[in-house]
Amino acid sequence: MVAVRLARWLLVFALSACGGQGCTGCSAPLAKKQVPTALVLPVALQVRLTQHGFDVIAKDVVGVLKAVLGAAGNGGVLVDANKLLGGQALSVQGGLGIFQGKATVRDLVLALDLAGLQVTLVDGSSPARLRVGIDHAKIAVVKGVVVGETSVLGLSSDVGCQLQNGVQPGTPAARLGTMSATIDVILGVGAQGELDIKVTVSKPVLHDFGFQLAKDCGLAECSDQALAEPPCLECDLCATGKLASDALQAIQMVLEPVLQQVLEVAGNLAVKQVLAQALNGKALDVEVPVDVGAVVAGAAPELAGLLGAGSPLWIRARPASQAFRVIQGGLESRFDAGSFAAASSCVSDAGADTTGIFGALPVAPPPVLPGQMASLDAAGKPLTRPVDIAALVGPALLEEAVWALARSGALCLEVDSAQLWQLSGGKLLLSAGLLDLALPGIQPLAGAQAPIRIEVAPSARPDDAPRVQLHPDAAGQILATLRFDRLTVQVAVLVRGRWLTALELRTSVEATLGIGVVGAQVAVTVRSVKPGPIEVVGGSPFANAHPELLVPAAATVGVGLLFAQPLKFDVDANGALGQVLALPIAVDLAGIEAAPGGWLVVGLALKAKGSAP
Repeated sequence: MVAVRLARWLLVFALSACGGQGCTGCSAPLAKKQVPTALVLPVALQVRLTQHGFDVIAKDVVGVLKAVLGAAGNGGVLVDANKLLGGQALSVQGGLGIFQGKATVRDLVLALDLAGLQVTLVDGSSPARLRVGIDHAKIAVVKGVVVGETSVLGLSSDVGCQLQNGVQPGTPAARLGTMSATIDVILGVGAQGELDIKVTVSKPVLHDFGFQLAKDCGLAECSDQALAEPPCLECDLCATGKLASDALQAIQMVLEPVLQQVLEVAGNLAVKQVLAQALNGKALDVEVPVDVGAVVAGAAPELAGLLGAGSPLWIRARPASQAFRVIQGGLESRFDAGSFAAASSCVSDAGADTTGIFGALPVAPPPVLPGQMASLDAAGKPLTRPVDIAALVGPALLEEAVWALARSGALCLEVDSAQLWQLSGGKLLLSAGLLDLALPGIQPLAGAQAPIRIEVAPSARPDDAPRVQLHPDAAGQILATLRFDRLTVQVAVLVRGRWLTALELRTSVEATLGIGVVGAQVAVTVRSVKPGPIEVVGGSPFANAHPELLVPAAATVGVGLLFAQPLKFDVDANGALGQVLALPIAVDLAGIEAAPGGWLVVGLALKAKGSAP
């Protein structure tokens, strides 16, 4: 039921790729995984759902049941026992009033009023158990026929009677009685990593039970012409014959186990209904690609031609040990996760495709889920929202993701004089004349107005993987410090129509980013870029070169010009939700926080569509 939609959406939210720009292939994962198994880190990703968030989602459980079973006229659901049980006959042993020996109930359709349905998380359950409680729900006969044998004038004959409600008959409140039951949906994971969802039902209990029999000469059993008398004579007993004193108890004893079977079948049908990709019983190892170039182009079109297009960034997740459990009233989902990209041609030292570096990093316990998060609205005013769903990303997975991003080529930078002139609105003309201070001799060689080109390429070696540190900011943002080692920088000058490499060097760079939520976007600001020690590669044709002057100047230009405005990335959480949960729910990005131990926390707030913010 709703639990399965929830489980599937948790995976999509955990991967956080299918809702935004640049995701391709989300509905058709490749058979061969792109992220090597060695890069899948244990319990690197967690998704937590609070009780309030669960309540918002679970409000639609009756709607799911209506879609699967059918809607009854009283606002409840239809329970077609004949259809759900595959035509199985419902036998009543020991006689039933006018019937001899036994009777059979067929074509039984009931209406179940689920207005008082309660859906809760069973605290402390592992695997997670979602409980659907039915407490004294009204149950009424829509149709049903009781068939058996009776004795008329000393002869045996088949008899059929319509089954009708016996409590407050003839009124809008007519019913068989009320029913109580408990349905448990268990979110488990099998030994091979497959999603294993089970539905169990406690034996339903019928309260205040009562039924009647009504004559219907149109039934085949009432018109079999077995007697010389009028063919419907035996069925007069439906209306006039008295029920035995134990008749109510007898049919109640039949209906209770039948209702148990019906609810189990209905629950499993609902599970299948919401499993659009038939995940139940299959290995839950999900992988999606992210087109980083498209994401950057959406956030900053002016940078699209400067940064490398990059190969796809792959994100992979699969259930961890004790993947789904309920702790402190909330549903916790734990995933092993990893990230990888094929090495782009623009990076240096691609190295091996797999590494154990990230798996060896220390892992701190995940933080407690915050009750609310701070962000800014679209106008820049402070805003506080509750947290209903949160994704917790471990520090090892963060560093692996940044390494994969660098390896993909998305952080490669190539900019020339013409592009800098355009980006600066005609305020900055970088030419060989300006470079002559750092590279004496370049002006006489190329001419003062000769254009230059700067290329920056990160190292893709696992040993050079960027270090990532997160810190809370006093302004409510995250300060993310990233250290890139062995960054290659090439400076070329145009000489007689050809680019001549004037200098190639390697350096480390420490970049500090400010990350926060503004409206429905994640805003990233480059606060500073600090170069480290410089190593000239292969010498320079300019004997008196001063690269220590060039790199800080280039860093200053890069921050002040290329990243003068924040990069704002759209987060289409509502789109991701709509792909998986066809529910009338709106979702807001609540905030982003840096938690102790290097964990990144991304929070969402849920609400019913159309409700007040």
